[in-house]
Amino acid sequence: MAQNVFKVGQRFIIRAMANLLFSHQQLLDEKFLQTDLGELYVSIPFEQLAATVGAPDRSKSGLGRKPWFDIKGGIAMLVLKHYLQLSDELLIQRINTDWSMQLFCGILLRPEQRIRDTNLPSWWRTYIGKHLNIDAMQIQLAKYWKPFMEQTGIGMQDATCYESRISYPTDVKLIWNCCQQVYLFIQHRRKELKLRKSRMNYPRQKENFQSYQKTRKKTKRTEKKLRKKLLKFLLKLLQHLDDLQQKHHISLSNKDQSKLRTIIKIYEQQHDKLYGDSTQIKDRIVSLSKPYIRPIVRGKETKPVEFGAKVNMIQVGGINFIEHLSYDAFNEGTRLQKCIALHQELFGKCTHHSADKIYATNANRKYCTGKKIVTNFEPKGKQKAQHIEQHKTMRAVLNKERGVRLEGSFGNDKNHYLLQKVNARNAITEKCWIFFGMMTANASIITNRRQAVLKQAA
Repeated sequence: MAQNVFKVGQRFIIRAMANLLFSHQQLLDEKFLQTDLGELYVSIPFEQLAATVGAPDRSKSGLGRKPWFDIKGGIAMLVLKHYLQLSDELLIQRINTDWSMQLFCGILLRPEQRIRDTNLPSWWRTYIGKHLNIDAMQIQLAKYWKPFMEQTGIGMQDATCYESRISYPTDVKLIWNCCQQVYLFIQHRRKELKLRKSRMNYPRQKENFQSYQKTRKKTKRTEKKLRKKLLKFLLKLLQHLDDLQQKHHISLSNKDQSKLRTIIKIYEQQHDKLYGDSTQIKDRIVSLSKPYIRPIVRGKETKPVEFGAKVNMIQVGGINFIEHLSYDAFNEGTRLQKCIALHQELFGKCTHHSADKIYATNANRKYCTGKKIVTNFEPKGKQKAQHIEQHKTMRAVLNKERGVRLEGSFGNDKNHYLLQKVNARNAITEKCWIFFGMMTANASIITNRRQAVLKQAA
């Protein structure tokens, strides 16, 4: 009898605790949706975005603990990073102490729980970057955001460069970094083989480089002289490393082999530039740590050359979408027809299109005329007198909108969403960094529009 009473009481306590936890979770969800993060969360279709990526396959080993985040949580964590402009370490610290950020990522930590892996954002950035399908994600975002977008028949396009965080590249600095890396390879391998340190005159070359860097006025003559010395020293180091590998049958890791191939390519490019006929180098490498980065000539007064990913962008209803992203320089004037095709794929109709003068080629003019799309291009030839003023007014409006809204959005993204300098370490994570920075900026705009609609309805 007493045992039955105890079981009934135990069941009652369990049900009461379950009801209490349910009501507590429900209360937290209601409070969360009233916060700024909750309103941002509602503006992003996490379910649809997660479906384009796919969850990590953990069935191979069956080992390890349960992950903190699912795929939606990983996407939400990357959005939080750009929204709050935090480093990876600070982001984990904030998630550990802020219940609203935990609910944004789809978890709720107990008081004794704590995420200690500060590399978690980096892991998710790498995983999502490998499986990132920008076109599929943008289709889902356009469907979700379309009710809050006006004038979706009007499109604008322009190109910008999102600079990578590297030191400003010079030929002398690049060659010296290669010398330094090969010298470290040699010393590390000789230490493993228990051989004495090689006598390569490394301290003297280092002193020459540092004294050149400290000079205030660097002439072309001294620069060329030092480049010759460093190239000769780099060739000597590469030959010594090759002899060491053949004599002692040394094998480098895949990472070291990739870096060594990059160094050899840099030597060939710099040798051709110094002793060859042409000063221009195809696929020129400007950074040893990021060999995929290329110089992008932008023609600006303050920054004639930028180093990073070049992105051709289309804006519809104040929301930006990526049409083409490349680390190699490309002529954006040839991308107008593909931009209009993307516009039509996302929103169905394009009646007006605004672009810079570089897009006003004969082929693009003919294409827009055939599609009956009004542009801001200056007309060629004679115009009908009754339509001159009307077309002039329309071009002025389209030019103003492009200059203010589209180019202004580039500055907003770079200044407020971690796109001023991209801190990612490789091409995959840089692409992911740029996309989520832009998506977070767009989601913030949609959030403000949703709030305005709700206030108007109330």
